[in-house]
Amino acid sequence: MDALLKAAPNAGAYVSESDYFRERWQDAYWGSHYARLLRVKDALDPGRLFHVHHGVGSEGWSADGFSRDRR
Repeated sequence: MDALLKAAPNAGAYVSESDYFRERWQDAYWGSHYARLLRVKDALDPGRLFHVHHGVGSEGWSADGFSRDRR
């Protein structure tokens, strides 16, 4: 991993290849941009129809992604 980071120190990561069970994923994957991205998401997709696991605004869906979380 060190060799890869040396070759491409700011390469980032693909969310689809992320740790499925990562806690605080909003910070880990979206950082300080999350709040702004969530506002955009709310404006463009207020019903949150479009979602992916660990995607912006996905907190309202069940862990399996098949239903809205009623918590």
